[in-house]
Parts: sequence; C-alpha cells; structure tokens
Amino acid sequence: MHVSERLLQLYADTNAATRKKLQDAIKQNLGDGKSLNKSFEELTGSTPKALPTEEKSADDFASWIKDGKKDATFLPYYVSLLEMHNDVLNKETAVQQSTPGDKTTVNELPVVEKPTVIAPEPAVVGALKVEEKTSAPKQRYMPEAPVPSRAERAKYQRTIEPAKPRRKSGKWIGVLFFLILLIGGGYFGYPYVLDLLEPKQEAKIVEETAKPDPEPVVQEPETNYVWLASKNVNLVSEPNGTTVTYIGDIGDRYEIVKEQDDHVEVNLDGTTAWAPLDAVTTDWPQRDLTDSALLDWVNTNLNNDWLGEAIPDFFAMNEAALTETIGAPYSRETDALNAYAFYNGGFFVIQQDKVHAIDWTNTQTTRESFSSLGEPVLATDDAVVYESETYSLRLFEGTNGQTRVRLTEK
Repeated sequence: MHVSERLLQLYADTNAATRKKLQDAIKQNLGDGKSLNKSFEELTGSTPKALPTEEKSADDFASWIKDGKKDATFLPYYVSLLEMHNDVLNKETAVQQSTPGDKTTVNELPVVEKPTVIAPEPAVVGALKVEEKTSAPKQRYMPEAPVPSRAERAKYQRTIEPAKPRRKSGKWIGVLFFLILLIGGGYFGYPYVLDLLEPKQEAKIVEETAKPDPEPVVQEPETNYVWLASKNVNLVSEPNGTTVTYIGDIGDRYEIVKEQDDHVEVNLDGTTAWAPLDAVTTDWPQRDLTDSALLDWVNTNLNNDWLGEAIPDFFAMNEAALTETIGAPYSRETDALNAYAFYNGGFFVIQQDKVHAIDWTNTQTTRESFSSLGEPVLATDDAVVYESETYSLRLFEGTNGQTRVRLTEK
C-alpha cells in the first residue's frame, strides 16, 4: 500500500485528539533541529528503516502540517509514527510522570494500558504490502467537532406533518373521459344507425342508351387568296398561254388553286384561270375607313341621278329586281365570270344573278379628290383603291384623261 493511502487509513482509525497529541510530541522532540531518523528512535525506542537523515525542526513540521502535508520528506516519518502512536504517547506519559519536582496536576483521564502492538517495518514507497490488523480493540470514534445537543438538533429538524388524504380526482376524470367518448361516438355514429334502420330500396337498374359517337368534324383547309395589284390583268387559260379567260381589275380577290412556274391558278366561280405572279399580291393591308365615310364620299362626289335609289339597296337585288326598279338596260354583255347591264351614266356588274358592283363611267373625278378619304390601300400610276369593312371603292384612270369609279360589295 502506498504511503499516502496508509496515511488515509490511519486517519480513519485514529481520532483527532490522538493525532493532536502525537503532533505535539513530535514538535517537542524535534525542537530547533534534529534528523528525522534520530527523532523516530527517541520517540519510539526502535531503530527506523529507510527514513531521511536530514535535520528538520519543529517549525518545519508545523508548516508541513499547515500546508496540507505536501512535502514528501515528512510523509514516511509521520506515517510510521502514526502507526506506533500508542508507543509514542505511552512513553511520553511515562517520561512526564517520572520527572521530579513536577507538581502539575493532570486533569486528563488516565491512560488505559493496551496491549503493545508490534509496528510493521516501514516499506519502500510505492511497494508496500497490505498489513494485517492487530488484535487490539478498535478505538471509539471521537468527532473533531463537538456534537450538538438534542435541543440544537431539533431546530434544524423539519416538522413532519401528517399526510393529507389523496384527492379522489382520478375517478371523476375517468367518468368525464367516458362521457366524452360516449357523446363523440353517438355524434359520429348517428348517421350510420339511421342508415341501418331505414328500409332498403331496391336499386333500379337503368339501362343507359348507348350514345352514338359524335360525327368527326371535318376541318376545312385554310383558304389562301391573292389580290390583283395591277389594272386590267389578263387571266389566261394555261400558264404562259395566250387565250384570255377573264380580264381582272386591280383589287379583285381570288381563291388560290395552285402555283406553277411563274403563274398562280385561281378559282373563277366554277372555272379556273392563271394569273402571272408579278401581277398579284398576298399581302393586302387593312385601313380604318368606315362604311359611312366611304358612302358619303360617293353621294357627294359622283352623279347618282340615273340610279334613283339608295346605293346600298342595289346590292340586295338580283337582275330582275334591278330591271323592275330602274328599267331595262340599253345593253347587256357577259364574260366567263360576270354579266354587265349598261345604263346612261354607268353599268352594273352582276355575279351569280346578284348585283356585285356599280360602275360610274366618264366621271370628272380626279386622284386629288380621292385623297380626301385618307391613305389608300393600294395605289399605282393609273389606279387607286380604298376599302372599308363592307365596300371597296376604286378609281381607274384612262389614257384620254377620263376616269371610272367602281363601288363593290366585298
């Protein structure tokens, strides 16, 4: 057992008063200075083994005790004396009693003779063996501080009050929980109970009539158009041919059939003809000219005495109604697409037995008077085209200075 562990064991086996007497005896023996080896021999009457031979004084020992026994020089010396404290203290008492002239009365209790305990030989620090305890009776534990009286201890004792009976709240909580479950179950289960009590009605099998599949919607192909961009365009019977099927005017619109080489085939109400690509356009702009503004210009700037009716009414007439309204024309001509009914002052273009356009011939209208309608849709050296939502108004200039105006329903 290590010397420090032996010290802790000895502190547990001896009381503070015994240790205090031993320390006083050591201080008295050391005095002003003495080797620890010699001091041990004088205090115990036995020869020590492996104790330091250097001198130490009583003050050194007192400082060592006060500093917490940190110096290793005193530790084996003090532990060995503590193990033989009975021999040291008995010898010290005998010396005091045999001293002559000592009249001091000792009020301490007489020291009880105890069997001498043979002290084990001190071992090397770090290699000590566990020693067997002597047969001497173990001394009663003496506390270092005085034990307080019963009255003083009563001040610090807690007054123990009788236990209060436990509240029987758990029973009521259980009852309340049961009621909540009962109410909740009734609320949610009520519809199902009613469903069980109601008489079951036999399900009627309704045979659904099979719906016919919807007819597929035939999407018509997008129709493409071209507009004539020049006055008096010859529409021929074949590409690059010389046979003229119809002479078209600037602003006429035709449905495209197909394109070939430098010509485009167009639909002429049941027949077809070919127009050169350099005389048509697919980009036809729109203008904000209104129908009323366009008709106001016609009524103001053209001679309408030969018509005798409101101009929009004529576009609802067929040829018979036209004859009944203003009389028979003095001449009638036809071509591959239209019929023409001539009157003094102008003629009607009849397409599919309906008035399609009205022409004013030999007018004094100039290009400048046309400009009051605003920006035209298309203009060339010998023609100008204006359009509103419903009508197309065109001016054709002749080589002799005469002009022709055509109003067409789009």
